[in-house]
Amino acid sequence: MVRPVDERGIGEDLRQEGTIESATKLVSMLAEVKRGGVLEELKEMKEAAGGRIVLTADQVVTHPTLGILEKPESREEAEQFMMAYANVPSVTTVGSVMLTEWPSMKTSLKTFTSTVRFDGEGLKKDMEKGKEEGGKTLLDRLIEADAPVYDCAGGLMIENPLVKEFIVGVDGTEDSVLGLSRRSVLECYRDLKEK
Repeated sequence: MVRPVDERGIGEDLRQEGTIESATKLVSMLAEVKRGGVLEELKEMKEAAGGRIVLTADQVVTHPTLGILEKPESREEAEQFMMAYANVPSVTTVGSVMLTEWPSMKTSLKTFTSTVRFDGEGLKKDMEKGKEEGGKTLLDRLIEADAPVYDCAGGLMIENPLVKEFIVGVDGTEDSVLGLSRRSVLECYRDLKEK
């Protein structure tokens, strides 16, 4: 069940701060807003009996010079993100997961972070190669391969083989960079069972 949320219309003051702390508040707020939409839908469903667990989540990327990055809305914005990763090759993903038991409304929220370190020089060379006649950048290759560049916070897809060659390391877990920390989901579930 997916309830659309205007994510960019929420928490503008937190986006302006651009810190990991403000990003943590933002993803928590977005998980809460998404939860509200799903719970409204459950209330409208006649067959929505008890014993359900609602999972909502969100993720953003924080970059030292650009602040909080969400899904790129255009090729130009995706290029801006790639150039930023080349110039300051370390970003932190900040995510949240919220589990709510229906209909008791018991809730547990966890946030998580991971840091991705890029090969900045390699990305710069790749960007330069793209300026040559017939040259293609990483972004060009991702778009040609129908990779979901515009569906990932910061356009960041560390699981993609084209991107992997530019990653030096990840501090944290790959699943948390992908947007849903398995450990955090299990911690939320344990919390619900204890409440």
